Amino acid sequence: MDKEKLIKASFWLSAFSLCVIIAALSLYIGFNNQRHGSNTILIIGFLSLPLVFYCAYRGLKLVIDVIFK
Repeated sequence: MDKEKLIKASFWLSAFSLCVIIAALSLYIGFNNQRHGSNTILIIGFLSLPLVFYCAYRGLKLVIDVIFK
């Protein structure tokens, strides 16, 4: 096992979990603030969704590389 790749994968997966929390909270708060006419936090939540998928992709790709190579 390549421990260096495993450490990088753990960093990407921890970034993934942090991005999920940030995106979920900003979407929740943004949809609640939409009734008051403020869409700023809602836009931030939607813009953070691609970052969630990117971090998950990089982390899982590195884990799979460690396991199968």
